[in-house]
Amino acid sequence: MAESPSPWELRRRTLLRARKKVRAGEPDGVHDVRVALRRVSATARALGRRKVERRAKKIVRSLSSDRQLEVDRALLVRVRQLGLLSEDAATALEVRWVSLSKDGTGGADRFGREKRVRRLLRKLRALAAHPEADTLERLLDERANAQAALADAPAKTDDEALHRYRLLIKRARYLAEDLVELGRPEFEAFASRERSAQDVLGRWNDMRFFVQRIERERKLAQWRGAVRLAAELDELVRALQGPLASLRREAMETAHRISTSFSLAARSA
Repeated sequence: MAESPSPWELRRRTLLRARKKVRAGEPDGVHDVRVALRRVSATARALGRRKVERRAKKIVRSLSSDRQLEVDRALLVRVRQLGLLSEDAATALEVRWVSLSKDGTGGADRFGREKRVRRLLRKLRALAAHPEADTLERLLDERANAQAALADAPAKTDDEALHRYRLLIKRARYLAEDLVELGRPEFEAFASRERSAQDVLGRWNDMRFFVQRIERERKLAQWRGAVRLAAELDELVRALQGPLASLRREAMETAHRISTSFSLAARSA
């Protein structure tokens, strides 16, 4: 049986595929690059490669505004379809956000980011060429630490704590997927459950930031004297409070289910 590729080689391949999607202009390209980089970061942290972890996180942060704008534009399409915003108002926002998107993906920033990605890919290739004997043990230890962190549920009134818990779920999931790739199929159930939980918390987080962007646009319209647009956006913010609260409840319930399961497992161990 052929030996499985090292985690570093798997992370390198995933990042290469995601980068090709960005270059081809595919809609989910930026998202896939950020996921690939977060996976690099989780693996690097587990295996003690702090410099690699920092490099990956730095590139992720540089893409955050592009990705959020991508998400917000998709939600704007949905709002438009539901008739929660007039065609004139939706078009005005879309034109403005397209302009922001173009500003965020061109010029020196994009060139510098591509250089950082190339350096990271070279480093991953070098690490893959010299696999470490204790890789599996270290990933298992880090996964145990991640599970212990998930046993502490976020406070029910704290959005930032819920957001941090969402990131912990991501990290735990990526480690579980690493372990599955290294021949530990018992972690597939964990990865699947955490993937579903991540989707639930992600929908809440996307809506939360979308409402915040609409509120900023309302204030900007008010400052510019665009009274009609400001009024429409104010009405939209109010209309979205119910769906946002519903998504938040679902996210919090999901977080507490995950927390309870790991807390009970820890007590019975």
